Amino acid sequence: MARTLSGNLDTFSLADLLQWLEINALSGRVTVWRGEVLRTIDLKGGAIVFVSSSLPNERLGVYLTRRKVLSEASVYELLAESFATGKNLTRLILERNLLGREKLAEAVEGLAMKILLDLFHWGGASFEFDPLFKIEDLIRIHLSLRGQVLAFHGAKSVDDSRVNLGAAPSADETGARWEKEFKPDALAALFWTILEGLPGETPAPAALREAFQGFTSFANRVHKRLREPARLFPIYDDTATMLKTALDESGDLERIVQIAALDPFLTIDLLYLANSLRTDPKELIGTAREAVRVVGAPAIRRFTGLLADPGSPKVPSDEKMERVVRRSALSTAVAGSHLAEDQGFEREDAYTLGLLEPLGSYELLKLLISVAFPPGPIRAGALSRFRAAAGRVLARKLNLPQTVEDVLGSSGRITTRSPAAERLIFLAKQAAPSEQIGQEWMSDDPRLTEQVVALTARPERSDVISRDAAMLREILQL
Repeated sequence: MARTLSGNLDTFSLADLLQWLEINALSGRVTVWRGEVLRTIDLKGGAIVFVSSSLPNERLGVYLTRRKVLSEASVYELLAESFATGKNLTRLILERNLLGREKLAEAVEGLAMKILLDLFHWGGASFEFDPLFKIEDLIRIHLSLRGQVLAFHGAKSVDDSRVNLGAAPSADETGARWEKEFKPDALAALFWTILEGLPGETPAPAALREAFQGFTSFANRVHKRLREPARLFPIYDDTATMLKTALDESGDLERIVQIAALDPFLTIDLLYLANSLRTDPKELIGTAREAVRVVGAPAIRRFTGLLADPGSPKVPSDEKMERVVRRSALSTAVAGSHLAEDQGFEREDAYTLGLLEPLGSYELLKLLISVAFPPGPIRAGALSRFRAAAGRVLARKLNLPQTVEDVLGSSGRITTRSPAAERLIFLAKQAAPSEQIGQEWMSDDPRLTEQVVALTARPERSDVISRDAAMLREILQL
């Protein structure tokens, strides 16, 4: 049979899909996505054996802690290993004998039913069935999760919700806006919009053709990446060395926090782990120090030890692009921390926002150099256009605070109406103007211009920012 079956749930319903898979006794993985939200259904012989979701409140770890099946500390330790190694969470639970197979199966089945029934309400969602995906039937929950039974319950659930809530929203209302930016017509219109904004004469037809091919190839790579599940960033290789030394000596958590302050990748990984059990936006963790406190010493030491392990991927600290990313991150972080009080932020929060800012463009830059897209203003325009969507999707996948999402997903054009976090980073970048990666942060707002002028009128602050940033660069030999 064909490697995959794909479609849209508005034209091929979930009920029909599940029944077709069951009747034909097929095995594989169904992936359903809408925007950055992704759910998977694993089947063996037509029976559903596992269901997962990228939504925080639909993750197995959250489900287990909320029902007090496992303690939060235990789940953080499990997630630390799962994130760093890719091992299935259920496998880790069984290997450590934390729950019996029957007890775990009961919890997994309850969560699976909740996710599946909610899927019947999804409009504008796409799906793909991969029959070659290797399925792990670890806990054998398929006794009662039969496709035809689910189809009946799902249809009833939809009917009940329509009675109670009125008609379901249309696909246009429920789909993610950024998905629409990658449709062929939208991409063609965006290319010409970028072209019309360029100064000088229009490029020759051959150059335009090459640029359009590069643009569409880049856009397709970006779209594919945005649809992929969340994952950890590899840390710098010298960070791994520092972590190993710290863990070998005493495993002091304050040293780990200090090391994270030198590496945006380690910081964002710590935030991802800390927020993996958070579902209330008001309770999301925004700094490495708070992440370490919330996750706890055993899980943090396990997590950082696995990240530092020689077998884990690393970012080469001596490569040109990686050095620029780090210099930009440290300079913006230092500047942000010195401007924090004036802008209504805690210093550590501001430092973290500056440290993470380059990651809004980082993955786009890595994708950009992997396609045949001629350098020039069209390529720069494409990077700028996709940066906001990519940054916001990244923040949502990792369940990061709104302030971090505002920074990672910024368009780079700032006004006094922009979120406070964006204004802070804009001013920080004016205080460290030589350190830039990706798009420039700009503003035509006269009130912000006045604030920039006020910054330049205080040379002593600029000197302190330059001195502190230079000290960190010297430590890392940047």
